[in-house]
Amino acid sequence: MENDNWNVRLNKLDKPYGDQWELMNDFMAILDIRLYYLYKHHMWVGPENTLQNMMGLAVSRAEFEMNLTKAADSVAGQNLTKEETADIEVITNYFEERFKHTSVLRPELAIIKLLKMFSLNRFARNCLLLAYAVQIEKKYEKIFAYLQDDITKKLPTAEIAIKLFALPGEMIADYFYYFSQNSALAKFLLDLEDNSGPFYCMPINLRERIVDYLIGNNSRFENGYFELFPKSTELHELVVDDFTARCLDSVLLSAANTHQENGESVLVSMTGKNGSGRKFQIKHAVSKNNKNCLFVNLKALLEASGSMESKIRATICEAIINCAYLCFTAFDPLLEESSKNELYGFIASMGSNAAFWPEAIFITSEKDWKDINLPHNFLKVNIPIEPLDESLRLNLWKAFTKGRNLEQDVDLAELATKFRFTPGQIRNAVIQAARLCEVHGLPAIDIVTLHKSCYAQVVVRLDTLANKVQPAYTWNDIVLPADQVTMLQEACSHVKFSHTVYQQWGFEKRISYGKGLSMLFSGPPGTGKTMAAQVVANQLHMEMYKIQLSQVISKYIGETEKNLRQIFEEAKDSNCILFFDETDALFGKRSEVKDSHDRHANIETAYLLQQMEEYDGVIIMATNLLQNIDHAFMRRINFVISFPFPEASTRRLLWEKLLGTDVPIAEDVNLEFMAGQFKIAGGNIKNIVLHAAFLAAAEKTAITMKQLLKSAVNEQKKNNIIIVKEDLKEYADLIF
Repeated sequence: MENDNWNVRLNKLDKPYGDQWELMNDFMAILDIRLYYLYKHHMWVGPENTLQNMMGLAVSRAEFEMNLTKAADSVAGQNLTKEETADIEVITNYFEERFKHTSVLRPELAIIKLLKMFSLNRFARNCLLLAYAVQIEKKYEKIFAYLQDDITKKLPTAEIAIKLFALPGEMIADYFYYFSQNSALAKFLLDLEDNSGPFYCMPINLRERIVDYLIGNNSRFENGYFELFPKSTELHELVVDDFTARCLDSVLLSAANTHQENGESVLVSMTGKNGSGRKFQIKHAVSKNNKNCLFVNLKALLEASGSMESKIRATICEAIINCAYLCFTAFDPLLEESSKNELYGFIASMGSNAAFWPEAIFITSEKDWKDINLPHNFLKVNIPIEPLDESLRLNLWKAFTKGRNLEQDVDLAELATKFRFTPGQIRNAVIQAARLCEVHGLPAIDIVTLHKSCYAQVVVRLDTLANKVQPAYTWNDIVLPADQVTMLQEACSHVKFSHTVYQQWGFEKRISYGKGLSMLFSGPPGTGKTMAAQVVANQLHMEMYKIQLSQVISKYIGETEKNLRQIFEEAKDSNCILFFDETDALFGKRSEVKDSHDRHANIETAYLLQQMEEYDGVIIMATNLLQNIDHAFMRRINFVISFPFPEASTRRLLWEKLLGTDVPIAEDVNLEFMAGQFKIAGGNIKNIVLHAAFLAAAEKTAITMKQLLKSAVNEQKKNNIIIVKEDLKEYADLIF
């Protein structure tokens, strides 16, 4: 080989490579020379070899002798002459000298960074550059196919790499370690997944991710389960939970020292509800440590193709490349009984790659996980994030609405009381409300939009035991005596001013339970109890669910309590009003125990009492039979509001409100007569007016007295009340 070109380059001996491509050009020139000498001393089968021999159907004498000679070729470079060895040393020393300067003066080059990240020595580096050269220069495919006597083998093998780059005089077998599953080169940089043969036949192929990194494609992830949090990212102020922040700071400081001293990694288990700020706390902690953090959606990672070991290695490789801590999110699916194999695979992969994990690994889940034996070089620390109290929620509402225009009626303290949200839910509610107002052209965020956005953050699973009620009535629609209306308004104040009483005035410390609002509406059917419940829901801007008693009460022991527990637990999460109609079926008086049925009925009643006291939300109960309600319930109810049977004047007002101002009414309609003659409740009046309206629409007329009377007679018949001619007085001829 002629070295004239190299003699020209020697004047750059003390200069670093200008860029990665200049470095690769020199490396490939060295590679070409080494390949030439490998080719020169290659043991060939000979011209008498036939295709049949090459296919392995027969072995010729020449091939047999060649293989014996190959077997004895166990020392690197033993066939090279002194001149050839000297030739290689000259150009190799030149390359190494410039590479050393490059490592110091050009540390930003991708190749230099990669070598430092994985602590590769000279031989491992040369294998990496060899694999990269095959990726960027197509000529090497034919060269390696020729050297291996097989056109399908276009990649160099471990044996070829060792013969090319092993130090002269050293045993070739000593280099097999670099291609074992314990080396960084094999684990993270080379794609050896499909190799099942011996080490010396192992093809050297660079992982696609490493190729992307070397060519500069390191800005995005296409797999869907990686999310990089760069240390330069600006974060919102950490408004709450300073204790958790201090714990994380202490753990990360300790992790750095522990990892440096004995190579142990700290596994930080962050437990709390979704949206509780686990990732936010982690981001703040790693940012203060001037580190990146790679978030890995473990559920998506498990669903991806490939073995657990290969996916974990890819994850660790990504963390190393980005100089990042690791955080596995969505860990809860692995804790399910059906996912034991995946969990054990995950733990096993932790152990098999123990030396390469970052100093701190985070795992987020809703519940803490125990009884899992971690590899000996991992130390687990559990940091729970407790639910926010009301004052902290208020701080978050203020922080997330800071700088936004709010209507004057928006009371953040009321929102903090009603919605026991996580930080993530509060942030999302504010963002959604702002976007909705922007879409509708509203200059400021109003209380109705805020409430709608709040309810959009919760998942309600009450469908099997309750029906959602859309509140359709306001204070203008309800017809009740003034005292009852006043009591309803006072009840609403218990929610609107809860923050003032419990937080600002300190009643939170004096009252440990029973802080919810409970109301009992009693009165005959049709007197407006359900309507009043809807008015309350509208006034408080809260969703309301009507409990289906037929689905709650069960003849099987323990099922009723189970259903009640499900209702109250879900109501706590969804911040809604629970409306129990015909409540005496559930809240009936406890009786003397005469048999097992009485005993279990009393247990159900006692359990319901307990749930009511522990529930901090709003409960509305309606009953037609107040005398049947257990006295223990009465003590726990904040407001007992009686809905009296309407008097004539009240009935007249009900008729007028139901007919309204936009309904066509004939001149002969006498509402004074209807109110005085028919002693019925508002529910019956509604039925009469509605039926008369349909009669009028069918006859294409305004609502007449005849149509109202006909509807009234039919309504009374439903209640087994017979209307005779004398009852209708001067209007009898219209019907009879």
